[in-house]
Amino acid sequence: MLTLLILFPVIVFFVTFIISKYLLHKRKKSFGLAADITTFLLYFSVSNAFYIVFSKNIFLILIGISLIIASTLTYIEWRKEKEIVVMPLLRKIWRLLFLLLCVIYALIWLIGVIRYVLYYIS
Repeated sequence: MLTLLILFPVIVFFVTFIISKYLLHKRKKSFGLAADITTFLLYFSVSNAFYIVFSKNIFLILIGISLIIASTLTYIEWRKEKEIVVMPLLRKIWRLLFLLLCVIYALIWLIGVIRYVLYYIS
């Protein structure tokens, strides 16, 4: 069951979205909560999908890139505002990571499907 959730984080996203929409009755907050929960799972999903397709482990690279993104956004926020409000900054970082990890996950799956089809065609 855990493997299924790691391989298909979109299932976790939709289930969390539906449950939180039912409980909170607010679409925007439900989407944000589902994105927040799914982001954590996407780290493992992207790492596993990349390992399956390319036989390379990139988990530590993902963590390093995330830290660089967080540092950059913190610096930009500090230069812009001079006073850093932590929770909104963390929310921005986490949501940006959600978007980036979703795009990377989709690209890895697309590359994997293309490689799979090309392997069986040849």
